[in-house]
Amino acid sequence: MWGEKLEASFEKIQPGDSYTLQKHISAEMIDAFAASSGDYNPVHMDDAYGKNSGFKSRIAHGALILSFLSELIGMHLPGKGSVWLSQNMDFISPAYAGDSLAITATVIEKTQGRALSLNMVKIKILIKNQIGRIIVRGQVKVAVKNEREDRKDV
Repeated sequence: MWGEKLEASFEKIQPGDSYTLQKHISAEMIDAFAASSGDYNPVHMDDAYGKNSGFKSRIAHGALILSFLSELIGMHLPGKGSVWLSQNMDFISPAYAGDSLAITATVIEKTQGRALSLNMVKIKILIKNQIGRIIVRGQVKVAVKNEREDRKDV
């Protein structure tokens, strides 16, 4: 388990390392995301529309949920200096205002210096709500620097 806000090197990260980030979704957060993204789809903005679409109310934007991965990857695991390169995600269940999410990242693979001569870490992502329902599952690939590497020239 990694600690708070770290700067991890490729050498120190190992398969099985994990970190769980907790986030609470508020109606204000959904509204702010709509404003910043320009996505005012009524399924995200209107409770009645959400209900008429088969949900219990309006739903949080999928991209809002995935945006929490930026903090997890950049500040926790792998941490400072890492670069999120790709993702493959499945949205399983909707998330709503009032939900509390547990966003868990677990390192599943390390690959040394292939694409673009970057060290890559593959991380499994699992996002669950407060009752344990899976919201999102998938994987990300992240570039991680070597312990002695100075990335100022990149």
